[in-house]
Amino acid sequence: MAVSRLFKRFCGLHKANARIQACLPGYIHRRALSDSKVFNNGDDTVLPVLIVGAGPVGLVLSLLLTKLGVKCSVLEKSKTFSKHPQAHFINNRSMEVFRKLDGLAEEIQRSQPPVDLWRKFIYCTSLYGSILGSVDHMQPQDFEQVVSPASVAHFSQYKLISLLLKELENLSFKLCMSNELEGLNHRPFQERQLLMGHECVSIKANDDFISVTASFLKDGKRMERNIRCNIIVGTDGAGSTVRKLAGIDMRGKRDLQKLVSVHFSSRDLGKYLLSERPGMLFFIFNTEAIGVLVAHDLKQGEFVLQIPFYPPQQNLEDFSPEICEELIFKLVGRELSDINVIDIKPWVMHAEVAEKFISCGNRIILAGDAAHRFPPAGGFGMNTGIQDSHNLAWKIASVVKGIAPSSILHTYETERRPIAIFNTELSIQNFKAAMTVPAALGLDPTVANSVHQVINEGVGSILPSGLQRAILDGIFTIGRAQLSESLLNEKNPLGSSRLANLRRIFEEGKSLQLQFPAEDLGFRYLEGALIPDTDDALGAPEGPTGRRRDYVPSVDPGSRLPHMNVAILSNSSSEVCCYCFLSIFT
Repeated sequence: MAVSRLFKRFCGLHKANARIQACLPGYIHRRALSDSKVFNNGDDTVLPVLIVGAGPVGLVLSLLLTKLGVKCSVLEKSKTFSKHPQAHFINNRSMEVFRKLDGLAEEIQRSQPPVDLWRKFIYCTSLYGSILGSVDHMQPQDFEQVVSPASVAHFSQYKLISLLLKELENLSFKLCMSNELEGLNHRPFQERQLLMGHECVSIKANDDFISVTASFLKDGKRMERNIRCNIIVGTDGAGSTVRKLAGIDMRGKRDLQKLVSVHFSSRDLGKYLLSERPGMLFFIFNTEAIGVLVAHDLKQGEFVLQIPFYPPQQNLEDFSPEICEELIFKLVGRELSDINVIDIKPWVMHAEVAEKFISCGNRIILAGDAAHRFPPAGGFGMNTGIQDSHNLAWKIASVVKGIAPSSILHTYETERRPIAIFNTELSIQNFKAAMTVPAALGLDPTVANSVHQVINEGVGSILPSGLQRAILDGIFTIGRAQLSESLLNEKNPLGSSRLANLRRIFEEGKSLQLQFPAEDLGFRYLEGALIPDTDDALGAPEGPTGRRRDYVPSVDPGSRLPHMNVAILSNSSSEVCCYCFLSIFT
């Protein structure tokens, strides 16, 4: 009966006015809480939800809101969607969310590479050279669909975005470029629009709505348009403009590592790896170069190479397409006749969580990388953001439909911020695990970072930049000498000891891990939009270990309701078996 009432209220059969107080930096509160409306349901000039940022998190949120009957639109400052592969691992929980989006999970499973082509991480001296070890990240239970109806996936972010855009198109969303819009400031902003090339430049709040100014180019001229909305959700990435305009700071560890990401293609390399050593990640260590190769699609020959980057002694000009080709050849172990360097991007690894996810009286909200940014170890970034959207969408809908007061929106932060903090620590642990392999080979990354810091902050301040670069290159050359074949072999006592240590790291599961079932499915909301079944305080969750742990189903309040097989009896008493995943609003 309770579920029936909830469904009817979501369908709009019951209405209620939801109220909040607004408090943006610089905005002076002038009305009591009970007098300040979040939603002006009768005012067509005010959009209920404006989403800033059209990455996976923003697009998933727009899909979920639209399917729940909430009017929304999306702003994206880029004029086109990037083809740089970026995130690529989708965990069980995110795939469960995608099952609710009209067959999206099934489409991802059909479109991704076969699992046997990406289940391993391979450690080697070059792609054509000696294999130092490998780790298979798939276990038999991962294929049995016992704990989840959906399997994990290896699917590049730009391909996911393409599928999400098709889903939005099916819901009558319109993709708009700035030069296609006429009379922008002479009509109300419409729902179901995805405006490309529109950058959010200011946010102002009053008692009735938030006014957002979007900047864009039209016919070569910089123009602005004002959009009025009840709620703005920042899904605009690690450098979030919405977060900065709201005055929300990040807390955590910055500058863990700087890297250059090289997107390239080579069908010849893909064909070789398919037949000889298929895998997802290749960790390559030799005397000439060190890097991590991500095989996004072996059949298509699509790769991303991650290379350590040490500015200011190094700069982006040091990574021209020609230089990157040479680095790739050194790591591959031979030249490639069909190599095509597509894109080169620097990036910085952080581990930070926003001090708050929601502000301005529950009307400015952060999700995804705008709220948290992790090391890429374990694929927590995109997955945590997608699950942010899933948590947030039904709460926004419940306020719009009059089911719940606007205070329920604050439970989004109450529930999701502790998960982000937990995942931050877990990703740091996993990143440190990744560093145990080069350390075992005599290449301790912490030493390299310390040397770089000394050059930057110590003697480097009095040395010419060219000499600084020469010192840094010399130190790295000496370090890579630890990887010479004369040293790193079983006949050399030191090399034999290092290789034995490396084998122990792999056998004991102490290297970089891909899957964390216990954390992906077993996280628990200790407080928020839940009602404990006892008066006892909920215990704190077990801390992250950095190792793979099995998921143990639980029906404790705040936990994901376990997946199960359900037997359905028809009128003829014949039994039909089906998979049923039940989700509850927690």
